Amino acid sequence: MDKVQEVEGEINSSSDQEEKEGQIINIQGKEEEVEAEELRRQQRRLPEPNKRLRETMTDSLPISIFLQKLQKLRLLAEDRFLFAPLRNKVDKIVTDLKQILIFLEQENASSKTLMAQLLPILYSAEDIIESFLLKTTYRRQMGVFNKITKTPLLAFSPWSQVQLSCKMKEIEKSVRAVLIKFGKVDKTVDLVPQPLGLHRRHSNSAQHCYIETPDLLIGRGDTEKDMVGRLINDDEENLRVISLVSKESLGKTALAKKVYNRLDIRQHFQCCVWVHVPEDFTYKDLLLIIIAQIPVGVVKNIELMSEGQLSVMLFQIFLDLKFLIVLDNLPTVDVWRKLVRPFADTRNGSRVIITTRNTDVASQVDPWSLPVGLERLTEEDSWLLFLNKVGTPEHNKGLNRFSDHLSSFRVEILRICHGSPPVIVLLGGMLSTMELSKWSNVIDHLSHLCGKDDHSVLLSSILALSYRKLPFVLRPCFLYLALFPKMYEIPIRRLLHLWLAEGFVETLTKVTSVVPEDVAQSYLEELVCRNMIQIARKKLDGSPKTCRLPCFLHDVFLSKAEDIGFLHVHHGQSDCTPKSNFVVRRLADQYFGVKSTSEYHTQKLCSYLSFETQKRNTSNREIETLLKLIMRKRSSAFLLKVFDLENIYRPVLPDKLGELQNLTYIGLRWSGLNSCPASIGDLPHLETLDLKYTNITTLPSSIWKAKNLRHLYMNEVSIPKPSKEPSAHLQTLVGLQIGSKDPDEYGLNRLTSLRKLRLTCHSKSVKKILNCVCGLGNLQTLKLRSRDPFGQPLDIFLGNELKVHQSLSSLSLFGVLKDDIGNIPQNIKTLVLSMSQLEEDHLRLLGKLPQLNILGLLARSYSGKKMEYCPGDFPELRVLKLWMLENLEEWWVEKGGLPKLEEMEIRGCGKLKRFDGLEHLPTLKELILTNMQPEFVADVGKRFGTVLLTNEWKASSSLLCM
Repeated sequence: MDKVQEVEGEINSSSDQEEKEGQIINIQGKEEEVEAEELRRQQRRLPEPNKRLRETMTDSLPISIFLQKLQKLRLLAEDRFLFAPLRNKVDKIVTDLKQILIFLEQENASSKTLMAQLLPILYSAEDIIESFLLKTTYRRQMGVFNKITKTPLLAFSPWSQVQLSCKMKEIEKSVRAVLIKFGKVDKTVDLVPQPLGLHRRHSNSAQHCYIETPDLLIGRGDTEKDMVGRLINDDEENLRVISLVSKESLGKTALAKKVYNRLDIRQHFQCCVWVHVPEDFTYKDLLLIIIAQIPVGVVKNIELMSEGQLSVMLFQIFLDLKFLIVLDNLPTVDVWRKLVRPFADTRNGSRVIITTRNTDVASQVDPWSLPVGLERLTEEDSWLLFLNKVGTPEHNKGLNRFSDHLSSFRVEILRICHGSPPVIVLLGGMLSTMELSKWSNVIDHLSHLCGKDDHSVLLSSILALSYRKLPFVLRPCFLYLALFPKMYEIPIRRLLHLWLAEGFVETLTKVTSVVPEDVAQSYLEELVCRNMIQIARKKLDGSPKTCRLPCFLHDVFLSKAEDIGFLHVHHGQSDCTPKSNFVVRRLADQYFGVKSTSEYHTQKLCSYLSFETQKRNTSNREIETLLKLIMRKRSSAFLLKVFDLENIYRPVLPDKLGELQNLTYIGLRWSGLNSCPASIGDLPHLETLDLKYTNITTLPSSIWKAKNLRHLYMNEVSIPKPSKEPSAHLQTLVGLQIGSKDPDEYGLNRLTSLRKLRLTCHSKSVKKILNCVCGLGNLQTLKLRSRDPFGQPLDIFLGNELKVHQSLSSLSLFGVLKDDIGNIPQNIKTLVLSMSQLEEDHLRLLGKLPQLNILGLLARSYSGKKMEYCPGDFPELRVLKLWMLENLEEWWVEKGGLPKLEEMEIRGCGKLKRFDGLEHLPTLKELILTNMQPEFVADVGKRFGTVLLTNEWKASSSLLCM
């Protein structure tokens, strides 16, 4: 393959290939086996503390969501869109509901009865208000104004407002009846969450959230070392199973994940597979998931094979591979006996890791391998973990004034936590948001609940209290994660856009400088700091890339979210009827097979997410059936906001997609879609359209009619008729191809809100594009490719204007740089170059950039034979990537050069012989050599110690993900 095409393929897929292939896939489908049916019955027998937890924890959420809807009505009232009687009803309901919220937060025994009476009315009224707001917004956008007075007319007819008033009167009566029934609220109880405030005792709290911490692995160092030794022990050639077992949640999955992700483990095995075993699965689905993660070519019609055929095929594949397989949450010995069938024992050192709560499983899966039993942490490790999660600097800098004051709580905190990592993590996260003077209230409250023997009661108590301490605006954001499969790595990009589309992000303010995306980011930081969300992977710049809901939180909160009708997850169960009597509002399909297309699931559907990732040879028409079913009822079509089909193979979209007037988020990434309906521009509320990594090459020009569009993701897509009036709200424009056209036709200079821009163009239009870019004061990321229709690089002239750009921090260029390299912005932090053909003098100029943190020199970006780093060069560089530099022969660094380098990767530099000076890099933590000459690798390893090699996929996927 041509070198240019090879590099382009890597750049195209690097950012999200890791996101796609690295995700942990749940196996869920229709139950067919007796063993799995027995497992399902066993796992559904929840402990009594968890049952109590679900009954008391989340009752107030529907009220807080409804209050947000009422607040939007209040804003209309300020603009004189509502009749005065209706405005008065809204104000009364808001006042009464706030009183009920206080009552619910006090854990009254009658809370469940109260909510059972209110929920049906709340949901019904919420639907009516949603339709009211939609039509109001539409009329305002269409310019419904009085031509004489220039004041807005009523957005709804008087009769519509009368109907809404009747519904408001009904809920007002219900709320008033509740207040009368339950009496006066005790306002002295301090358990009501405060409004969202991200202020903390530490000014760098946001950075603390994303600092790499051992989390649940503190105190597990010896266990990890023992596991690694058993995994890479070449003296034991037979297939061995290592069991991680504990009846409680003590960090089994976290430890297995840490070992699984180690580079020395990854390089030791040819194939690594992770499978989380859920309650409901079919054996065939499991085999398909394992096959999807091993390095084999595409097998035609694989989904049509029988279980026996798949098992035989997998067995034959494993005959030639040294593999590591992790089976997370293995329930019974019988399930193990079935899963182990295709695991070939070829005496090549292959290994299996299982995590389980069942001691019989741990002792019987491999009689010749001792299980690894996890115990509670010691007091010393418990305190270290607590300090880590509460955010004190003691674990890094020793005792200080703050930790001396904190130590007065040490004895009581250790007694409460009793060495349980989940309890320590949640307690530390919760207390980190509070002033030290208020800690005693929480600690005293938990101390009274602490049993002598039954520590699970305490875990349920800390879970309930952690949720109750969440600000109201964070609760729906947190519960929303339960829509995703267990252990699923959720892209941060995807999650934040979904929160915004659902209306969870509170931006009801007249301050125009407030950006909703920034508010959503602050929500994420708050939940991470509270340890309610785990960061799974990060980008090279340290920002989070993916996250997930911790295992010990997922089951409890999914069950409760379904109980109150907040969401519904369609599993592989034959009976997919929701637990509650409420209609489905947010639906996730998490299994293989027929989609949820029943009328019961779609009559009030607001959001639909699918995680059916199997590849098929035919287009997916079940999606079209689902959408048409929704569109048949006008009221249903008005409600649908989110339609997320990321990774779903070729869904068929109806031509009349524009009828879904409330649609705000459309996710089609990795779907293989070939075209997009022209009616997509008729969606007045569309904010996010994600077409990245599809087969779409042309997008209808009607997309420019979507005036609320904020994020547009594409791949080398052209739009035939550019618009001179694109959305003024557009923040992300990725993958637009404009060729040699005048960028002014696209109105790029008017996209003043733009933060991320990725364009492919001809060298004739580069200069004008950069002139436009210089006027975009909010632009943070620019990726520009200059190439001809055949993919060959063309010239790039930066010009002097770009040098002084203030906000631009990340720059990626594909093309031959023809002018002074000194024109690169001086405050740039991330720089990636391809085909630039730099000389040795250019490298020295790059070394003077004062804030450069990440540097990637990809194929043909550097044409010199030598790379020398002198004292003072690249003063802030942390990450250096050298890919496929064909002429590079010598690389060395003098003392004082690259003083802060932490990670370095050299890939495919076949002529590199001299490699000196690593001893001058005191901060270097990781050296990755990929596709290098064996003698070069051996020499570097001999002179500088162990060199961690990684596979080509991970190396290529980690560079351009910022």
